Amino acid sequence: MSRQFNELKASELYCPTCRTCGPVREKALSTSGSPVIELLCARCRTVVGRHTTTEDKSIGGKLARLAGRLFPRSK
Repeated sequence: MSRQFNELKASELYCPTCRTCGPVREKALSTSGSPVIELLCARCRTVVGRHTTTEDKSIGGKLARLAGRLFPRSK
């Protein structure tokens, strides 16, 4: 079975401070080893999640990273 998704991103998560689901923002942490991404509540900046990313070594992963550098998403 082939992989369907290279990466999933959360758009909304539950915030215990706000006591509601809301949009999240990503913040990269500089650590040794795998990059760690913190997910922050967009309203109050409470950390609501954390995940590590692994680099995809396949040709599709390399092309996706290159396309991301050439055509960055506007925020």
